[in-house]
Amino acid sequence: MKGTGMRNTESAHDVQTERTQDRLLAAALFSVSFLFFYFFRNTLFNYQESTSLFIYTNEYLSKFTDKPGGLLVYLGNFLSQVYFSSFYGSIILALLNITLCFCIARAGTALNADLILKRILLLSLFAVMLLFQSQYEHFIHYSLGFLMVAVCFSVIVTVGAGWRRLIYFTGLPLFYYVAGPFAVLFVLMLISWSLVYEKGRFRFLNPLLMIVISIIAWFVFRNYLFYQPARTLVLYPLPFTSFRQLHFSMIILALFFVFLPLFYKLTALVRITGRTRSCLFPAFSLVLFLLLLFLSLKYHNSSLVKIIRLEGMIARQDWDGVIRQQEESPVANLIAQYYYNLALSEKGLLCERMFRAPQDFGASSLCLPRHAEFYNRSVHFYYSAGLINEARHLAYESMVAYGYRPGNIDMLIKTELINGNFRVAEKYINDLKKTLHYRTKAIKYRKMLYRPEAVKADRELGSKLLLLPGNDFFIRPDDRENINLLFLSNPLNLKAFEYRIAWMLLEKDYKSAVHEIRRMKFLGYNIIPRHLEEAVVGYANISGRMPDLGGLSLRPETERDFFEYGSAYNLFSRDKETLAGEMKKTAGKTYWYYLQFK
Repeated sequence: MKGTGMRNTESAHDVQTERTQDRLLAAALFSVSFLFFYFFRNTLFNYQESTSLFIYTNEYLSKFTDKPGGLLVYLGNFLSQVYFSSFYGSIILALLNITLCFCIARAGTALNADLILKRILLLSLFAVMLLFQSQYEHFIHYSLGFLMVAVCFSVIVTVGAGWRRLIYFTGLPLFYYVAGPFAVLFVLMLISWSLVYEKGRFRFLNPLLMIVISIIAWFVFRNYLFYQPARTLVLYPLPFTSFRQLHFSMIILALFFVFLPLFYKLTALVRITGRTRSCLFPAFSLVLFLLLLFLSLKYHNSSLVKIIRLEGMIARQDWDGVIRQQEESPVANLIAQYYYNLALSEKGLLCERMFRAPQDFGASSLCLPRHAEFYNRSVHFYYSAGLINEARHLAYESMVAYGYRPGNIDMLIKTELINGNFRVAEKYINDLKKTLHYRTKAIKYRKMLYRPEAVKADRELGSKLLLLPGNDFFIRPDDRENINLLFLSNPLNLKAFEYRIAWMLLEKDYKSAVHEIRRMKFLGYNIIPRHLEEAVVGYANISGRMPDLGGLSLRPETERDFFEYGSAYNLFSRDKETLAGEMKKTAGKTYWYYLQFK
């Protein structure tokens, strides 16, 4: 009796120790997940938050109830509302990961998996989940799909056989409606579990039953409930149109789920004892941590991170931040250089500062094509220059193509207010007011409804009114022509004027650019912008005559800098192979360098 009591005490102590270790492991995983996203993947939240706008209306909900998988996206959009803050976003993903790991661990306990090996599987799943979630195009509803599979599987393996069959009949169609194609993963996981753990005829009857129920559910959904293309019913909302477009982490994650029952069965057969057992988990944790660190660094795209930061600053109209980042840490990317030129234009510094950062794409970096993939970016060029109707058109096309997004709804509201279309603006403002993060902005816009004087008094919208064309004209395919037409219809639009000059400079048509200076004093200029001055000095040096400066004069330092540029060129010109590199160090931020070496 005394020995039995001691064994019971030891058993209770072991259980308590195991629970304490599980709590510490959960706390450690939560901390690692939170720190990983908050410090190393914080731009992910800005990017994903900008791709959807959750609106608290029945109309918005109805867009997600007409096809399987829609509710999963709806729930994901609901949670990603807090992505405006990387702190809240990191907490959401950390909680999601811990919940998923808890469900997988609960299933392992029910299947009598070895404790140490179960924890090793848990760590492996956690690491793959972090890699999966760190991809910018893998939105939270994909993680929710895997979480639903884990939750339902943990329920299946812990209930009796009678309840299981009831869940098969009623739960599988419901699961398919909510989670879409994740139901296929769930069925494959259940089939794997049944083949490994079930006994007798049920080992094969249950998989057959699930397959039959799945086929019937598919037939009913396709022919009677949802009038959607077969491709939508099969794939939505998975992030691919072909298997090759899936990220490797998502494939590994899906395979992990399918074969998890087999892994648990193998852990029950393997017996690890002694010192090896005590050292295995810490050693595996260290190796996994190093591997995760290596893969994170390997697949870290610093250029993409910088572009996403630029887009966040553009949304906040932090023009100084855009200029500072591109000048201090430039990205040789068309989109990044487009944003830089856009910020310079908004600050009135386009011809003053344009060549302080790389201009690798010539005039193409002044605007982006009006293609669907660029709608949300190219719209800023037209809004900045004063082509408000075209900005409105692209914002509307973006809404049709991608649904409500913070950027396109905000642009629609601003352009409708500028044009005086208050009834249309009111509709968009009402939608914006029914959001979590943008209510304050909606209230601000509401105060301008049916009050043209309030629009005119607004610092941003009022300034855009001054840029509007005096006469309507059709937008041309060539944006340089559109800028010229805009300036002709409104000669006081300085943004259009500077875009014209920038186009000439970037296309190395400096002769035309310098002849525009004669009208600058009339436009209100007191000094000639820096890069235009550089073009004048170069023109005078080549042609031997000074163009008409319209009463303006060159700054002495510009002529001095040109003399220093010529001296440096003569010094390094003997070695043609290193000439460009040496001149870039000496005068890489001048128009002369661009003109000669780009």
